[in-house]
Amino acid sequence: MNAAVADATDNVLNFRAKEIPLRQLSICFYLKYYDCLTIGKAVARAMATHKLDSAEFRILTDYKLHYYTFYGLRNNGKRLMTFFGACTDAFAGLTRLYLQNLRLAETDIPNIIATCKRLESLRMFMCQTEGTVLQLQVEHQRLVELDICHGCLKLVKLNSLPKLERLVFNSWRHPQEPLYFGNVPQLSSLSLTNVGLRLHNLIRLSQFLSNVTSIRDLHLNLKSERDVITRFFLEAAPFLKELCITIWDHWCNIVTDKVEREEEGYCDKTNVQWESSSPDGFRHCNLVKLTIYGFQPDDNFLGYIRHIMETAVNIEEISLYDRKVEDCCEELDPKIKVAPSKYPQTVEEQELLRKQITEGLVMASPHVINFRS
Repeated sequence: MNAAVADATDNVLNFRAKEIPLRQLSICFYLKYYDCLTIGKAVARAMATHKLDSAEFRILTDYKLHYYTFYGLRNNGKRLMTFFGACTDAFAGLTRLYLQNLRLAETDIPNIIATCKRLESLRMFMCQTEGTVLQLQVEHQRLVELDICHGCLKLVKLNSLPKLERLVFNSWRHPQEPLYFGNVPQLSSLSLTNVGLRLHNLIRLSQFLSNVTSIRDLHLNLKSERDVITRFFLEAAPFLKELCITIWDHWCNIVTDKVEREEEGYCDKTNVQWESSSPDGFRHCNLVKLTIYGFQPDDNFLGYIRHIMETAVNIEEISLYDRKVEDCCEELDPKIKVAPSKYPQTVEEQELLRKQITEGLVMASPHVINFRS
């Protein structure tokens, strides 16, 4: 099938009438050298004769198990760099690039990024680097989107990315914060996903994002059994307009075996003591909507919502939902006890909670609080 893609690409691009414009090009193919070479040479010739608005390579690897081993990833990396070295003209014209399942030399990824001068989107899945430093330094004048998933990197330094708008970083296994933000003045969307282990330091967002004040879309999926105080998201993202939080306690998704938890390094549930880095009287002027899934009428929730209403002076809507129902919970171990939901069901219960939350808050209106079914 890969050979068919290579032949089709070669035929379409080489025998296309020059008077027929070619504006967009997207090719998905497997990392097999001779097929890659055919595709790369054909694309380079097309780039020399047509003004392409966009050109994309999605380079896949075989999904056989041995390709996920250390040596399999390294062999994939060598194949990619051989292809890259033979077809630098094609890479130089790419606007989008997707790579997966590679182990590369420390300088390989920076070299690829530097060569792809038109690159606007770079996505990498399980792309590792050799050596002990495990750092990736990124500089590019046109890159708008960067997505790194399972990279096993200690640190990614975003030194100079003046047009970067969207950043996705998924999974890191080292204690410290995984990102350094240099010159990223346009960064508006940030997504961080990770499983919290004992070895991980807590991310203090107000410090972590101190150099980035342009974020408007912040997505955090930190799968941890530590209770993180999310009110400090507001300090880290002063332009945030909407904040959505999901809180759950689905034991069907939690490893309960003590030996397995110890071996895998899962953290124990703790209450985080976290002091604000902002001065007294901090106010957030842009947050207009707060949504909470998994709301329960206890002191923690009520106090949190009160704090948000005090801080977010222009809040317009607070939507509170009951716990999300998971099908897997129907088959829980009978020994595992799950407290029943206390979500307010009647109008009277809901009105009482509105009064409790807003009591003593001069500028807060109970009408912005909505209980959603």
